[in-house]
Amino acid sequence: MLAADLEPLLMGAGLRLVELAISRHRGSAQVRAVIFAPAGTGISECSTAHRLIYPRLQILLGAAEPSLEVTSPGIERAIKSPKEWMIFRGKGVRILPVGGGEWTRGRIVTASSGSVTLETSAGEQVFAFADIAKARLDSSQGGD
Repeated sequence: MLAADLEPLLMGAGLRLVELAISRHRGSAQVRAVIFAPAGTGISECSTAHRLIYPRLQILLGAAEPSLEVTSPGIERAIKSPKEWMIFRGKGVRILPVGGGEWTRGRIVTASSGSVTLETSAGEQVFAFADIAKARLDSSQGGD
């Protein structure tokens, strides 16, 4: 798995790989990497990630000049996988439960393989991933 080869490189620079998408077209490779730095993900962090990832992609993909786009997750990223809950620990989030209802806003305290714990205005709440219809980062909730 390509992501498994890239993650240690990024972690050594204090970065996390959130998502990796690869497509091939007419012999060329297009790669999109979403990275996250707990202290903030800006141009400098994306540039660092690009410098670390690019040479490795050339080797692993066998492509002399792969196209590489490195981005931040954005302030309202939809959380797509259980792994992302741990990556974004401490960040604000909003959750819409299965079956509708009200969005719950809070800060991610911790996550396991099947659930996430949020610190909300009503105290800590645990949500099983199976009970979450949608989840997004929420910059209005702050975070460290």
